[in-house]
Amino acid sequence: MLAAEKLLAMPADVKRVDWSARDTIIYNLGIGCGAAAIEDEKKLRLVLEDRLAAFPTMATVMGMSLAIFARDFGIVYNGVLHGEEWITLHRPLPADGNFEVATRVEKIWDRGTEKGAILQTCKTIRRQGEGELIAETRTVLMLRKNGGFGGSAEGAPRVMAAPEREADTSITLETRPEQALIYRLSGDANPLHADPEVARKAGFPGPILHGMATYGVIARAVVDGVCAGDEQKLAGFGLRFSSPVYPGETLRTDIWTLGEGKFAFQATAVERNVLVAVGGQATVNK
Repeated sequence: MLAAEKLLAMPADVKRVDWSARDTIIYNLGIGCGAAAIEDEKKLRLVLEDRLAAFPTMATVMGMSLAIFARDFGIVYNGVLHGEEWITLHRPLPADGNFEVATRVEKIWDRGTEKGAILQTCKTIRRQGEGELIAETRTVLMLRKNGGFGGSAEGAPRVMAAPEREADTSITLETRPEQALIYRLSGDANPLHADPEVARKAGFPGPILHGMATYGVIARAVVDGVCAGDEQKLAGFGLRFSSPVYPGETLRTDIWTLGEGKFAFQATAVERNVLVAVGGQATVNK
């Protein structure tokens, strides 16, 4: 059974992270910034050392923690799905440096034995020796085999429906056939994203793109669509994953203006006409 009280009481998993310009370039290449830089030389800042800029979603891969999967906590690993991811930027993310990254369990909801549980972690990123917060990320995991532990479902995450009108902006970006092979260098070496045999055994026709690579591609579309291409204007970004993406597919991100720097969005795999991300919300600084 899920040890929910232990998880909530667990001290933050604190990591000292030495992040290099090379790490930033590898991440940016993994979310498709290389092809973008070939088409638009202004985006060379995302792949060249002498002018390097971090893309905001890089915060999600810095200091990744697996502490919650210790056996004592009872999470059934083969029942875990990455449901949602959210980031908040308090100031621009540096392209390199020494950071303190702390991850803790923030909330757990119990939807019952059949529906499973939901667990949310919060990760904070600061420069080592500094108190000022740079970024926060929140990860929502669907624990499909851990429901029925006696908790409450009150306040569980719900998807915000897209406005019932035509999108104000639509941005189309292609993923690359080899993109998962690059993105895996940022820390997720799950063979599901690289080995066709493993993917077929899992029920897919071939390797699927990392969800967080898809996340970065969609964030690039939002930045192009509502930030005039300036990634430092992105203050908040999040979505719910609804279907996997296959490397090489085209993603169309439909964006709705809500006012006061807030936007809603969703993303579709064009070739299959399948929604791959829903309930998206973004906040943009002026």
